[in-house]
Amino acid sequence: MPLNHLLTTVGLVRPVRRGFCPACRLVLSGDASRGSSELAMPALAAAATLLAAGGAWAYTVAQADSMGGMAMGLGPWESFAGTWVIMMAAMMLPSALPLIFEFARDAEGRRAWPVATALLALTYLAVWLAFGLACYVAYLAIGMPWPNQNRVGGAVLVLAGLYALTPLKRASQARCRELCALHGPLPFNLMRSALVAGVRYGLSCAGCSAGLMIAMVLIGMSNLLAAILLAGVVLVYKLAPPLAWRYELVFSLGVAAAGVAYAALA
Repeated sequence: MPLNHLLTTVGLVRPVRRGFCPACRLVLSGDASRGSSELAMPALAAAATLLAAGGAWAYTVAQADSMGGMAMGLGPWESFAGTWVIMMAAMMLPSALPLIFEFARDAEGRRAWPVATALLALTYLAVWLAFGLACYVAYLAIGMPWPNQNRVGGAVLVLAGLYALTPLKRASQARCRELCALHGPLPFNLMRSALVAGVRYGLSCAGCSAGLMIAMVLIGMSNLLAAILLAGVVLVYKLAPPLAWRYELVFSLGVAAAGVAYAALA
């Protein structure tokens, strides 16, 4: 299949429209002087999301050393909240690309649709911020950090691997993959629609990946390798084609084995 046709089919490229930004035109086939194709505006929204995630990863990597103390404590809540939301942008926004792209494609042409698309992404991150703050409160309430907290983090990662086999996780995962946040009734007002869809998707995503993120808090947000590996697991959960049960079992046991290895080496 020609590249131009493939990109047009998935909605990333379309025929040039009058008045569209010339800088966004792509020559994917034919004479270069014609500029026969251009990036679809929703594709630019997806690209902006990737750039935001990339910037968040760059910040996370740059701050990993200075965050070392947070491995044995979460610090003031303001510092935790800022670090957490940037980490969630790095780890979670890439897996939210299908939702953001689909919302932008449905909303394109309506007034202020780029703002609504950005609001959707921010609402999604706000759900994860609320989740992180709940973890922060629970962390303090049970008197952490503990002397053996690294082993506790490994044990929670084992439980997260086993949780992946539960009906709740599998149902939440299916809702994420099928973009159910956009399929139910939504307000006609585009901004309210973005808020509702962002909350729906955030809750589904939390149901899918909550165990992994709790483990991330306990292992320590300064652990860059853990952040990268868990972000990879989230991408598999939400973007990979559905796996046969036996492969789901192997993958989940692999996550649990990583938890055992971390606890043993901690």
